[in-house]
Amino acid sequence: MIISISTNHIAKAAAISPGNLYYHFKNKEEIILSLYIDLSQIYSSQKSFEMIRISSNPIKQLQLNFDKMGELFYEYRFLLRDSMVIMALNPSLKELFVKNQQKRILQIQDILEFFVNENILVSSIKQHLEKRARLHWFITSYWQVFASTTGDVTKESIKEAKEVFFEFMIYPYLTTKGKNLLNVIE
Repeated sequence: MIISISTNHIAKAAAISPGNLYYHFKNKEEIILSLYIDLSQIYSSQKSFEMIRISSNPIKQLQLNFDKMGELFYEYRFLLRDSMVIMALNPSLKELFVKNQQKRILQIQDILEFFVNENILVSSIKQHLEKRARLHWFITSYWQVFASTTGDVTKESIKEAKEVFFEFMIYPYLTTKGKNLLNVIE
């Protein structure tokens, strides 16, 4: 767990002296905040929501986005796995996380609405878009916390999050057009 890691451990893993580490960061919390900012910037730079909107096959693009994000989340698994504890100990990180969370939920809601408007998902989900967007966020953001309770976070456990997400949150709500787009992928 991240709490048991000291700045000396971090310096050793980075192959630098503790003094050099302290030159760049005041404490471990500042390092963790910096890592979270890096993760957020990389996530944003992927422009995943925009890519879905301009794709000729938005379902395929959604799957590709999940694969890219899965790789990113695996790389930062320690940060995401321990996020609840980290946020409890670091109010600055919690504030930034909550801000990002609100932004992402709105983006998810927007994409769900796009899918309905493009006749990819059934229109009946439109009445619960906000709740559905929060549930989508919950599944994708907290899966690593869940996975870590039964073992290590692995690439397979992250892949499982994608499978669960699509099987229960997307596939049952596909229209004929959505199913046709999915069949193009398979």
